[in-house]
Amino acid sequence: MAGENISISMIKKLILGILLFIPGLFLFLHSSEGLLSPDKDLRLYLPGEAETGGWKGDGLPQIYVGEDLFTYINGGAEIYHEYGFKQVIVQDFLNKNKKSISLEIFEMSNPESAYGMYTFKTNPGGEELALGDEAQLADYYMNFWKGKFIITLTGFDEDEGTIKGLQKIARAVEAKIKISGKKPPLVSFLPKKDLLTQSIKYFKGNLGLYNSYPFFARDVFGIDKGIKGDYREVYSFYIIKYKNDNECQKRFDEAKVGFEGSPRYRDFMFDKEELIQVRDGKGKLIFISRFKRYILIVRGILSQVQARKIFASFALRSDI
Repeated sequence: MAGENISISMIKKLILGILLFIPGLFLFLHSSEGLLSPDKDLRLYLPGEAETGGWKGDGLPQIYVGEDLFTYINGGAEIYHEYGFKQVIVQDFLNKNKKSISLEIFEMSNPESAYGMYTFKTNPGGEELALGDEAQLADYYMNFWKGKFIITLTGFDEDEGTIKGLQKIARAVEAKIKISGKKPPLVSFLPKKDLLTQSIKYFKGNLGLYNSYPFFARDVFGIDKGIKGDYREVYSFYIIKYKNDNECQKRFDEAKVGFEGSPRYRDFMFDKEELIQVRDGKGKLIFISRFKRYILIVRGILSQVQARKIFASFALRSDI
C-alpha cells in the first residue's frame, strides 16, 4: 500500500507540474515564426472583427523576434535592428469584397527607436493624420508610431473602402496601445523657420544616415544619434551628437581626411576656422563644422556665408 500511495503521489505531482508548465511553454513557443516573451504578447494589440468594421483576420498572425526578422524581410531587416528592433507581429485582414490589408506591429526598444524608424519609413507628401504620436497616409500605405511601437498598414489598392479600412484598423490598434512617446530632444535642435517637417529623419546609426545621403559607405562619422531636416531654401541640415567633445573632434578629423581623399568629392577646402567645404557629384556644396560635441553639416545650393550663419545660429542655443 505504501508503494502504491507513493506512486499515486508522484503521478499527481507530475501531472500538476505539466499543467503549470504548459501555459509558460505556450507563450515561449512559436505562435508562428517567432518566440514570444510572456509579458509582451503582441497578439494583445490585434483588433477583432467588431473593432474593424467587418475586416476579418485572414489566417494566423505571424510573429518574428530578434534575428528571425531576417526570414521575414529579405534585405531590409538591418535597418530595423539598427534602430532597435525587438519583435513584430503580422496579420492579414479581408473584407466581404475580398479586399486585403496587411498589418504589421513592430515593437522597438524604446520610443526614440520607434520615432526614428517612423521617420525612415515616411516620405514628404503624405497626408498627416491625428493618430498615435504621429501618423502619415500615403496612397494605400499608412504608418504611425505610439510609444515604443511603429505600426504599418498596407492596403494594396486605393479603393475608398480599402483606405477607410486602413484607418479603421489603425485606430483599433492605436486604442489598444496605452502608452505614448515623445520625440527625441535632438529634433528640437533643427531651426523651425522654413523647415519641411515631413523631411525630418532621425538616425541611430550609419545605415540610416547613408539612406538619407551617402556621404560615405563606411561609418566615418561613428554616428550614434543624429537628425536631418530639409529647408525651403533648398538645403539640408544635419546634426550629429556625440558623447563628449573629444569623440566629436576625433570623428571630425576622420571626416576631414575622408572628404579630402574621396574621389566622390571635389574642390576640397579647409580653413583656419575648421570649416570643411567640398562639392559633391551633383554640384551641391557640403559644409562641415564642429561645435562642442556636435558635428554640423549643411548640403545644398547655398554660399559659405549662408552656411556659416546656420552654424553660428546653432552655437547660440542655450541648451547644447
